[in-house]
Amino acid sequence: MSEDRVQLVAEKAFLGTEFLTWLWWRSARDQGRFEIEGLEGDAPLFVRVDDRLALETWVSEGAQADAFRGGTPAESPEAHTALRLGKKASEARLRIEWGDREWVCSLKGRTLDLASIKLPAQLQKVEDDRFYERMELIEDLDVVVTSLYREFLRIRLGEEWGGELDEIRTWVARPLGLEE
Repeated sequence: MSEDRVQLVAEKAFLGTEFLTWLWWRSARDQGRFEIEGLEGDAPLFVRVDDRLALETWVSEGAQADAFRGGTPAESPEAHTALRLGKKASEARLRIEWGDREWVCSLKGRTLDLASIKLPAQLQKVEDDRFYERMELIEDLDVVVTSLYREFLRIRLGEEWGGELDEIRTWVARPLGLEE
């Protein structure tokens, strides 16, 4: 990768952390349900922060990070307080349900790398068929995450962002457990 491209990726890394924070907010707001145009099929899509959530902020001395594990960290007062203090989601383990399939994976905010992917149960019994089914399941996960990111960018770069940002700020400022 050229030096210019590396610099561009570094300059735009904030979009990944904003994306994870947006996913967290949307998941909380809509009980995990996402309506994404362009995602084939009419199966419902649910995305939830699972049992790991990391938040960080950059200061002059480097990163300050908090990692929350176990249970439902996205619903914890501690994670919400870190968000209120200006930290952004830097990594999250996501549970993604699309139709009758469910993936669990970690998504890193700065690079949008997927890691620790747990695929839906495979149906094929023959080893060669299992390989192709596995590749198809990985490709489907990529399609879902890419579609979610495109939806985020559509909103983030469009006129809707002002309203969404106001809602996110209200959500961040409100103590957990209090309804509007």
